[in-house]
Amino acid sequence: MKTYAIVGNQYEGVYTKPWSEVQKYTHTKPAPKYKGFATNAEAQAWFADMTGANGNTARTYEVAYDGTFEWQADRYYIFTDGGTRNTGNVAGGHVQATDKSAWAIAIYRGDQPTQASFADSGAFLGKTNNEMEIYALINALQQAKKVSEPVTIVSDSKYVLDTVTDWMYNWQAAGWTKKTGAIANLAAWQLVYSLVLELSERLAFIWVKGHATSAGNVLVDELLNQEMDRIS
Repeated sequence: MKTYAIVGNQYEGVYTKPWSEVQKYTHTKPAPKYKGFATNAEAQAWFADMTGANGNTARTYEVAYDGTFEWQADRYYIFTDGGTRNTGNVAGGHVQATDKSAWAIAIYRGDQPTQASFADSGAFLGKTNNEMEIYALINALQQAKKVSEPVTIVSDSKYVLDTVTDWMYNWQAAGWTKKTGAIANLAAWQLVYSLVLELSERLAFIWVKGHATSAGNVLVDELLNQEMDRIS
């Protein structure tokens, strides 16, 4: 019987049960990460990686659905966001060359959670939402390199967080390939990978629901929209 590991919801754990029993544990919001394994040992190892039980907090992320999490005074928190005003955002549509897109980051000290100490943003034409989310992540990682304190990156993008904590390691181990086809935004993810390796011993991640109750997330959303308002 296969063993299944679930991370990121109230059913987080390792289960040696039929998939018909485990599947219901994966139908939650936010959606968890889960994977099946041939052995319990493989499942436990993956679970340890994904939850930071092995001490590597760069390989997992905390879920703060309501935007609430415990701030640590000796840590920096960098909120990131990316977006696009996609006029081609219909079934079968694509980003147009004239569509506005932008990214933004805001940095908070853990002992000053109500006031950003630094913010940055940028705008482009014709970029996708995911590209802008990655641009924000790259800029956050580059800022993290400038300090020696631990850093937590806070994002509302499951695409970003699932990739930076899990998928990109699989791609790298496979020579930057995947079985299902080309890797989107490959060069950007290779840069992210190199930056994360430099920072992994003091890096952590948090997911928050977008544009809801997290003041830092609301701020970066406002900043990127201001950027898009400025370009023609």
